[in-house]
Amino acid sequence: MSKETPIRMVRPEFLDFVNYNICKAYSELYGKEAAEEFFRRVGEIGFRELRRRIDFPSREPYDILKRVGEFLEEMGYMAKIQLTKVSEDEVVIEMFGVSVIESSIRLVEEGASPSHIMTNLMFAALKELCGLRADIEDLTLEQPSKETGYAKERWILRTL
Repeated sequence: MSKETPIRMVRPEFLDFVNYNICKAYSELYGKEAAEEFFRRVGEIGFRELRRRIDFPSREPYDILKRVGEFLEEMGYMAKIQLTKVSEDEVVIEMFGVSVIESSIRLVEEGASPSHIMTNLMFAALKELCGLRADIEDLTLEQPSKETGYAKERWILRTL
């Protein structure tokens, strides 16, 4: 490769493209429930790898969720993530410019399972570091769209 050959960064649209293909194929081969279980496991393995890359000095659930979100933002998975601590067991998460929003919407419409990599990384982090799980309520007034790439959720944290 010559010095004149530019190196291109992976664009978010490509992540969306790959996300759709992987999720759709797994859902078709093994079914939606098996795909959901598979992607939960992907999150667990991903969190184990994430702990090798970044520190989690706090064991407070809000701090842990925030650190995972910061990592995903830094990596370009989404343009911005905003977490609001409502109480000790409730966090509101707003996501802007999610790179896999189009594929996720399409997968849900088709009855397949999206990867939900952010959610599954955060689930694994809460489980491993806090012994907690989360129940999620969608707070987005309009369905997320590829134009906005926006989603808002309320996470209620509960003991495993």
